Amino acid sequence: MKFSEMVAEFRATLPGTESFKRARRNCLGIITSHPDQAAAAFLIAGFCRSYVVLYEEEALDLDFAKRNHSLILEYMLILDEALSAHDVIKVHDALNKVVSEYSVGDGAF
Repeated sequence: MKFSEMVAEFRATLPGTESFKRARRNCLGIITSHPDQAAAAFLIAGFCRSYVVLYEEEALDLDFAKRNHSLILEYMLILDEALSAHDVIKVHDALNKVVSEYSVGDGAF
């Protein structure tokens, strides 16, 4: 599976922890099978892991779950666009953008 396929699959899922678990598993596979996409996959896998660790046993408000699903998807799309350009500078810039946006976010995961 490539990063863009993982993004499309995640986009089609419901906003529960199971979708984050699956995305993380897919990212871990991407790290080993597509080294050029490893940094992006590693970053998203970490976000997904944190979300699951924090919220798997919680009864979450649907709006909260949707908001976080959309946020992770937004990060994925930023990275996917850069990866599809096959330009290491664009990928580097996208990684920095996602980390910067995450660092000023609400810290939900």
